[in-house]
Amino acid sequence: MEFKEVDIKTIMVATDLSENAEYALLFAKSVAEKLGAKLIVYHCLTDIDKSIGYVPGFPAEQIEKNLRDEAVKELTILKNRYKLGPDIETVVEKGEAYRKIVDFAQSRHVDLIIMGARGKTKLEKFIFGSVTQKVVSISDIPVLAIKIPKE
Repeated sequence: MEFKEVDIKTIMVATDLSENAEYALLFAKSVAEKLGAKLIVYHCLTDIDKSIGYVPGFPAEQIEKNLRDEAVKELTILKNRYKLGPDIETVVEKGEAYRKIVDFAQSRHVDLIIMGARGKTKLEKFIFGSVTQKVVSISDIPVLAIKIPKE
């Protein structure tokens, strides 16, 4: 097999807004700056209707709107805190995170996906499995999993 030279023009950092994902964002920013690559910051909301099913009277739409508003607010805070600049795109979608991450990356011709190695809680990992592991297993795009360094 012959390999062609790697040219990384677009990097996507997928974030669940956890501390580990925040470190992965800083790492992705540094890599993008060094390579002169475009950086996309991507967050996926859980699709409540698909997660719990339809429940009459349950305000799923309002909850999803609140979650989206909160995610946009948190991404704006991160953008300002780390001086990410106006050319860095932020995207919020909803769905099954690992599938949405890969689908979005493919649709935007992303060359590298960067993610935190650990998500928000150990319980979520136990119940749902690691989103990062699932992305690695189904993605044809290279995935770099970032851990927070031990102090």
